[in-house]
Amino acid sequence: MTWTQQLIPTGTLRVCINLGNALLAQLEPNSQKPKGISVELAQALARQLGVELQMQLVHTAKESVAAVAKQTADIGFFAIDPARAKDIAFTQAYLHIDACYVVRKESGLHTVQEIDHTNNRIVVGLGSAYDLFLSRHIQKAELVRAASTQEVMPVFWTEGYEVAAGLQHAMSEEVKQHPQLQILSPPFMAIAQAMGCHPSHNDEVKAGLQDFLEKQKPEIAASIAKQGLSGVRPA
Repeated sequence: MTWTQQLIPTGTLRVCINLGNALLAQLEPNSQKPKGISVELAQALARQLGVELQMQLVHTAKESVAAVAKQTADIGFFAIDPARAKDIAFTQAYLHIDACYVVRKESGLHTVQEIDHTNNRIVVGLGSAYDLFLSRHIQKAELVRAASTQEVMPVFWTEGYEVAAGLQHAMSEEVKQHPQLQILSPPFMAIAQAMGCHPSHNDEVKAGLQDFLEKQKPEIAASIAKQGLSGVRPA
């Protein structure tokens, strides 16, 4: 059995696409068809393997992890995190995304180091890479988990919390729309994004996916530049 046969037992490449990270995947406003870097990579892999592509669209990283873990999808696109390692076998990173804090200018918070204090509440997207990261590193502040990354800012505004955490590109857009906000520098983490498959696959499958990504690096860099994605850089 070749590595491609092991990866795609149905003969169709089943790829889970997480629309919760709009930097990597979103829907075309008119056609409602998925587009973005992860979609482009899925299409390129299907072409290389000479098979049909089936995309499963979800809205959270948690759903995407579950799809690959339960083997209803063959691959997905994930932030590398040790908490997911039992369910996902990751490639090396193909890009990095900066995550940062946003606060109100009137809050008196000016540095990343000031965030982890008992009087601060940080809104994060449930199960996101930065939720997992902050869950391990925040010791004094309280983490408030919005249902998804898209709900972080609505929860931040509605409940009057002190800090919102999110991807730099999205947070920069929030600051543009709301001049009373500011981003704290530097980013509190760089999220390493990878492809992932079920951990039961052998090393040949993982090597095949890694080789594919290596060959896609020029296209990944070109896509980032074309879309003008801030806080995103090729690995």
